[in-house]
Amino acid sequence: MRIAIDGTTLCAPDGSRGAGIEHYSWSITKALLREGKEHDFFISTPPGLNRVRRQDLLETEARVTLLPSWGPRLSCVSRHAILPLRFMLRRPDVLFSPFGQIPLGWRGKSVVTVHDLAIYEHPEWFPSQQSFATRVVVPKSLERATQIIAVSSATQHKLHELMSATDGRVQVVHEGVDLSEAYAALSGAETSVRFPFDREFVLLLGTIEPRKNLLNAFRAFHAFLQSRPEQASQVRFIVAGKKGWHTREIEEELVAINQAWKGAEPNGVIQFLGPVTEEEKWNLLARASCLLYPSWDEGFGLPLLEAMAVGTPVIASNRGALPEVGGDAAVYVDPEDIEAMSFALIQCLLVPEGVREIRELGIARAAEFSWERAAQETMKILEEVARS
Repeated sequence: MRIAIDGTTLCAPDGSRGAGIEHYSWSITKALLREGKEHDFFISTPPGLNRVRRQDLLETEARVTLLPSWGPRLSCVSRHAILPLRFMLRRPDVLFSPFGQIPLGWRGKSVVTVHDLAIYEHPEWFPSQQSFATRVVVPKSLERATQIIAVSSATQHKLHELMSATDGRVQVVHEGVDLSEAYAALSGAETSVRFPFDREFVLLLGTIEPRKNLLNAFRAFHAFLQSRPEQASQVRFIVAGKKGWHTREIEEELVAINQAWKGAEPNGVIQFLGPVTEEEKWNLLARASCLLYPSWDEGFGLPLLEAMAVGTPVIASNRGALPEVGGDAAVYVDPEDIEAMSFALIQCLLVPEGVREIRELGIARAAEFSWERAAQETMKILEEVARS
């Protein structure tokens, strides 16, 4: 079988590994190459993908041809007109897009992965410059796709609810977690985190944006400290992730809370660590007292599984796909309920008996998700489409 992969999101626009969709795109592509040793792959690569990672795609038993982008940036014309022509010259049986969009000029069979549709329900959470893709490219892609992969049943439900044209063409394939990286973090093999582990900390991992519900997370931590003021010098709240959009109110809340506890912790009880590498991310997850994941909505929620893989307790929102992914291995709270979130922090930080059980459940839950399994299920769909 000849498979074209739209690799537009194999890295972030700035060339970094990125997160979310970029992480999924890279992980599923690598897993598909391992799974499809007898197939031919034609993978477009974005301008920012460095030489080491391009070489990594070639070091596989599968037959791989890379189609690097022309020029320093991927223009709309390159993506929607030129890229489809470059693919069609290779006569692929099917095109796979791991990020919810198919080039407008593509006319063959296709499979597209959809991560979530939150932007259609809450556009205020997102940057306005995504409007062309939101209004035109995604709806057209879902209308024309031969098959659609949803990363969760929650996303599948939203597809049926908001995009009626997708009925009958949506299959659920969960994301995976890389347990080898989890084990490396647990062994202490990587210790390059730019943070001294001199005390306990609560971790929130992700892009700084409204959907992540940082405001209520900060307020819940503040309420926790008010109920246990002696903990102000013992526990930090660490936020790791790149700065996103609509962050002014979030930053103002952080300053206000840090000012309130300045006497107990001059450096701030809440700290932004900024973007972190993969190694740093895993070390933070392994060393955190708990992961707080109070998002208003998530199409999957991979950090939840990654925390579980290293035995870190998780406090998660009860919305979106998070209960589906976490099963019975997380503590769930209403993301609007600051008091409940604060109480959950007390339980995770100060009641060790319950934490032991949550750790064990989390490790077992994370083991149910792998990129190998995701690739096997995705490959089956690609093969079915190619034969259709």
